[in-house]
Amino acid sequence: MRATHAGRGRLGGMRLGGRWPGRRAAAASSAALLGAVLAVTALSGAAQAAYPGGDGLIAFVRGGDVYTVNPAHVAGSLVKLTTDGRASGPRWSPNGKRIAYIDRGNLWVMNANGSHKKRLTVAAPRYADSRPTWSPNGKYLAFVRTKRGQPYGYLTRYNFASRTINGFTTTINGHLIRVAAQPAAVAWAWAMAMDGTHGSYIAFEGAGKLCAYANEYCLNLLGFGSQSQYANGYPSAEDTQTKFRLTDPDWFPVNPLYYSDLMTTQENCAAGHCRPAGLDLTVLATPQYPGAYQGVYSPAGDLIAFVRNHHGRPVIFVASQSAGPARLTGGSQPDWQPVAMAATSRATSRA
Repeated sequence: MRATHAGRGRLGGMRLGGRWPGRRAAAASSAALLGAVLAVTALSGAAQAAYPGGDGLIAFVRGGDVYTVNPAHVAGSLVKLTTDGRASGPRWSPNGKRIAYIDRGNLWVMNANGSHKKRLTVAAPRYADSRPTWSPNGKYLAFVRTKRGQPYGYLTRYNFASRTINGFTTTINGHLIRVAAQPAAVAWAWAMAMDGTHGSYIAFEGAGKLCAYANEYCLNLLGFGSQSQYANGYPSAEDTQTKFRLTDPDWFPVNPLYYSDLMTTQENCAAGHCRPAGLDLTVLATPQYPGAYQGVYSPAGDLIAFVRNHHGRPVIFVASQSAGPARLTGGSQPDWQPVAMAATSRATSRA
């Protein structure tokens, strides 16, 4: 990864290989890490995973509504959770008991079975919120808020305790971070830095001055010492001079490393149009599963779900390193429910 503004430069130490069998990181000569800046932050705390657990249900979108399905026993397990045809971006909470999602441009949460729906934001239609992500401790939601008619949005946090909304800021420019226009997904993890300490990292698609190369795309990370912080973060960016972009970030669920354990969709771009080339299973890897996009790890980390277009319609697939992709169901924007290991058998036996 390339440091943005202060701290720009190359630093070795990129971990080769990865926890997903067959993954490979880019060589240190192909990427630069923001090690110097992040090393001086007080990133500390006991090792925690991103969203670990047993592999539960998969939430996804079909026809503008949120559904869940049991990937272990698909037949008879499909449940429709919303009905107004305007929902998108479902994300499971770290304990697997709630789902955050977007409805008519506002941020909502509901229980895993679709009950107790609650609207958290009311800024639409003047502003629109995008696909959220939970903090690993479940106390916050990060999302992108975009003003109507504007090309960029801003990285934003919802605090469940205070019911307040704050914009994330950096120590570099002192103001809100611009990110790509909607739909802009973000991913939050408690990850390990190069020096072995842990911190709170949010991955998102950067834009504007956060990208080292003008008029190109970049994948950004924003680091904090704790999950409660939202101001004075430390940014890092992966930049490329080639015509591709990295979107839809998702962290490896168990003890992720901030500089490599991040899956993204690689899109090839030409003449202002981008098409998914496949999934990068770590930063700057060779794309896997041609045409795949919106990839997510299972909570145990040994499976992935992703989307491919089939006859013009999105279809969700599940794959492992030892088994090729298997079609799950029609839909898009999958997210995998983490469940307590003792509850895994109950989740799979309900189908």
